[in-house]
Amino acid sequence: MLIAVTGSTGFIGQYVVRRLLADGHRVRAFVRPGRGTVLTSQDLPNPENLELHEGDLVDKDSVDGFQKDADYLIHLASAHDHHDEDVMQKVNVAGTQNLVADAEKNAAEHFQFINVASAVIGVPVYSYYRDSKRVQEKIVRASSLRWASFRPTLVYGRDDHRHTAPLLRKCGAQKGNYWIYHEGLSKLNPVHVDDLVDAIVRSLTYERGREDYRIFEIAGPFGISFNDFVDLTVAATGGKVKRRNIPRRWVERAILFKGLFKDVTKERRGAGYFSLHHDHDITAAREELGWEPRPYSEGVQDVAAGDWWKEDQSSGKTENLGI
Repeated sequence: MLIAVTGSTGFIGQYVVRRLLADGHRVRAFVRPGRGTVLTSQDLPNPENLELHEGDLVDKDSVDGFQKDADYLIHLASAHDHHDEDVMQKVNVAGTQNLVADAEKNAAEHFQFINVASAVIGVPVYSYYRDSKRVQEKIVRASSLRWASFRPTLVYGRDDHRHTAPLLRKCGAQKGNYWIYHEGLSKLNPVHVDDLVDAIVRSLTYERGREDYRIFEIAGPFGISFNDFVDLTVAATGGKVKRRNIPRRWVERAILFKGLFKDVTKERRGAGYFSLHHDHDITAAREELGWEPRPYSEGVQDVAAGDWWKEDQSSGKTENLGI
């Protein structure tokens, strides 16, 4: 099969491309000008099956023809909330519109659009990023295309220098405190990047999914408290830091006082986010795809092995790709 991939040079995208090539698929990777070497410099399996398409999602002309004769698109490219709202709107919304238009014009008759939208679209805390991802999914669902939507939560894994590595370094410190600005009882449901990729790949051969339109929540097998999340990470890294919790009521009072002098919208949203449980229902992926993710206690041991995370390599890597 010919499978088109956006966000191919991002953290998750590189895992997707490698897996698809290893499975013998042809891959057409959408890359920004000059970024193709992120893929071609690697020791990829079956590299002869990799084709690069240079362009910019916000430029409709450069998207045209990207999905010609493709059987699937796996849409991973995203502007995250470290970008301003204008960039998020252009990439997440307008960029998706451009992809839908190209697919309706050029893709194979049996084509399916696989959108990876992030589980945060279901979280009732406002941010422009979440809103733009909600709109992104709605654009795909309103199109004439067959589609499936994956909503992963808190993806972690090796070579993630933007999120996973800083967490491991913080928890792996040999002294100091890890301050948590709430009671740490709210639940997280992190999912290993290999498990996310496995779920997406399984959907490629799911026959019912070729006719029905499916939404899959993708997360770990069960939720864990934020405190357990930190404690498990500290143990996996051999860290000596002490976890310290500050009651949320004191944090809210500090935000209230700070708000007398400056805008505290970001702090209020953060406080609201951690008052919620992020424990996602993965029944559909389990029952329909035969998928089973590993628990965080096992996954964090895998990603903490070795030294890849111990030096800060984030410079130049915080790009608008991935989830």
